[in-house]
Amino acid sequence: MIPKEMISALLITFILTHLRAKMIFWGEKMRKNVLIFLLLILILAALGGVLLLKDLLGAKEETPGSEPLALDPQREATHLSRVGDTTGAYWVRAFDIFWNEVEKEKGKFDWTSTDQKVRDFNQRGIYPLVLVQPFANWDQDSCHPEDRYIAEHDPMKGGRVKVGAPCDIAAYVSFLKQAVERYDGDGEGDMTGLTIPIKYWEILNEPEMQGGSTGGMGEELKFFVGTPQEYLEILKASYQAIKEIDPGATVIHAGMAGVQREFRDFWRPVFAGGGGDYTDVYNVHTISTDARREDLYIIRFKRFLEQFNLKEKPLWITEVQYGSLTKAPKDLKAFEILMVKSSIFSLALGADRLFYIENWLHWDEGWEEEIDETTPTSSTHKVYLNLVEKINHFDRVETLKEDYVENPTDWDGATSSVGQYKFILGSEVVYVLWGKVALPAEISGRITVTDIYGMSETIDTEELVLTTEPVFVELSPACPTCNL
Repeated sequence: MIPKEMISALLITFILTHLRAKMIFWGEKMRKNVLIFLLLILILAALGGVLLLKDLLGAKEETPGSEPLALDPQREATHLSRVGDTTGAYWVRAFDIFWNEVEKEKGKFDWTSTDQKVRDFNQRGIYPLVLVQPFANWDQDSCHPEDRYIAEHDPMKGGRVKVGAPCDIAAYVSFLKQAVERYDGDGEGDMTGLTIPIKYWEILNEPEMQGGSTGGMGEELKFFVGTPQEYLEILKASYQAIKEIDPGATVIHAGMAGVQREFRDFWRPVFAGGGGDYTDVYNVHTISTDARREDLYIIRFKRFLEQFNLKEKPLWITEVQYGSLTKAPKDLKAFEILMVKSSIFSLALGADRLFYIENWLHWDEGWEEEIDETTPTSSTHKVYLNLVEKINHFDRVETLKEDYVENPTDWDGATSSVGQYKFILGSEVVYVLWGKVALPAEISGRITVTDIYGMSETIDTEELVLTTEPVFVELSPACPTCNL
């Protein structure tokens, strides 16, 4: 293709040559008019020649950043969320996109705040899961005048806003489509400077939490005021809007706050009404997790989904919180063992992605203080870093042996006494083992054993005695594939 600058130059040269020939035959007065006309032609050619030629020749203007963006498939397939600035972990349940924040007045959109959040996460290399909050006060006031709809959120999470079902669902859908178009990275209408697109959208948070209870920091847990049927309509409209703009996006229903009866009662009409058709992932939360819930609710959540014949989609736990949100545990070692066992156990049971609530970074400084996320040094963070290093990138996991009991109360899950799992990435294998039983028969010879804190030693197989504390075992490099 001929460069546009050369075409412009040729056009100007042609005009000059043609007019010079004509001027030989014209009088003095006419020459002056022609000179003025010529000057205008030169100005127009300089300012608009390229655009004119583009239209005439059908050329497409290429602009920086117009190529579609995509997530790196290897990073996208990882299983553990990023805490702080950890290398090798990418996922963060990032932030809320609040309709009320973007469109404070009907028809007036301001993406400044949301753009800044996206840029901040882009700069840190984070793959974001964003929460869509379908609430705008101007819309809510038109059909929800009562005070019972008012929720007091953190200013960073929407502030004071009414949280009923959208009154004008078409207006909400219009806002959502604009959000998806702005951040989907398809090269059309994208935010300036976008480098990592938003491809994962979670629709609201724990809609069964409708006030009357408090969270770990004393806040009222009031995320939605409405019926299961109203939430289903929001989910359906959101799913269809997102898929229309970005068919490759992943849409996720709001996290189920747990599998207690009161939460099941809310979600039963959602899934019975076809909610499974409007989500690409099944999503549950586990808060204040202890040793009586080492499966992170996966066993009971899967059983609940099976009532509606929902089996074939990934399972995510988008809130994994151990112990208290604000206070360090009395038995830190037990807390750290729980963190490893539950992560491994739930992944082996079928969880695909775990999003940790990093309370261990805030026990000393509190949630109000800024912390240095680049250099956490606590023993708990070493446990997390070792998990990321050893099993974050696995392709598949095989269960060699396990033994557990399901605990009886409505808040409980399962407790594991024996776990022997094989995490596989290509030709690499990491075994994770606990319980006072014999080693798997396929492990023999020299092995590298790593404790939960990342401390390793190479020993003979006969020297390893399993206990209730998990260990990570890798075969000698001399035979990396012999037990695949």
